[in-house]
This record gives sequence, C-alpha cells and structure tokens, in this order.
Amino acid sequence: MGTYTDEELMGLVQKQDISAFEELLRRYEQRVFAFLWRLSANRQEAEDGTQETFLRLWKARVRYEPTGKFSTYLFQIAKNHFLHERQKQGRRVDSQQPSVRNPAGLAEEPASSDRADSPVLAGELQAAVAEATARLPETLRLVYVLTEQEGMSYKQAAEILDCPVGTVGSRKVEAVRRLRGLLQRYRDELLGGNER
Repeated sequence: MGTYTDEELMGLVQKQDISAFEELLRRYEQRVFAFLWRLSANRQEAEDGTQETFLRLWKARVRYEPTGKFSTYLFQIAKNHFLHERQKQGRRVDSQQPSVRNPAGLAEEPASSDRADSPVLAGELQAAVAEATARLPETLRLVYVLTEQEGMSYKQAAEILDCPVGTVGSRKVEAVRRLRGLLQRYRDELLGGNER
C-alpha cells in the first residue's frame, strides 16, 4: 500500500478497503493531531479531534471526489470539526491553560544558539509560541498554524479555509504582528538590552 498515492488509497477506501484506510491513518494521524493540538493547545481535544476527523473521513468516503490534494480535503475535515466544537462549546480557548510541551513527540526545530542552556531555552520559546498562538483569534490562528507550522502554501490554506488567497496573506500578516506583540516580553527577557 505504501506505493499508492493518497488519492488512489482514498479510491480504495470508497470501496470499503480497510487496509487502504489504515494506510491513510498511518500517513496522516500525527499531522492531524499536531494541527489540532496547535489550534487547541489541549492534548485531549487534539486526540478526540483526530479520531473524529478520521471517523468523518470514513463516513464521507462515498462523497469524496479527487478534485484537489487529499491532504487539503482531510485538513478541511479537521478544521471544520475544530470550528464546530468551538461553536458548540460556546467558548474560546482558555489562554490561561498550562502549555503542554510537545505532547506527540513532534519534531522540534533545533536551537540556533551556542549557549549551554539552548535546549532549555528552545523548549521555553516553543512553549511561549504555543501559548501565544492559542491566544490568537481563531481566524488568525488557523492561517498561522496552516502556513507557518504545517508548512502549507497560501493556496492550500485558502482551499482548506474556503477563502481567497489574499485573505490568507492578510490574516498571516496580522497573526505575525499580534504574535510579535504577545512575545515581546520574552524577546525583552532574552535580549534584555544587553545584546552582544
């Protein structure tokens, strides 16, 4: 099954091929979990959302039409579930929740500092960015997570979010602007006016 494209696997899933579905699950489970965790900053919500995303994928298999990339289709399902849950709960993410650092063993970017405490510093920065990202309004958070943390193009993000590419660009600019403001305190602590 490893040689099949995602779209070919989904064609087999439409015929109720369980092994094809399991292969898609293997390929995308961690990415969907990471996406939902970055949006919610809550491990349980991300786990539940990941299960629900793949359940919805299975239920919607007969309606799937390969008009674009499979990953775009899957992330649309995950995004819709996230927004539906937020609407159902009638609340925003509690920005006072303690940050959970790297719950799924997600790949972390290596620290560029030569300082001896750079792994600790990198972990603190990662937690600060996760916390600040969770404080963004949902429209900005979705764009930031998709383009910056998931590495998707503006076009892919626009397809997932069902909005123009220009809207993705302007939301990304606003998200980065707000994150800079939220993270200013950490920048000041790190640089402390004593730049070398």
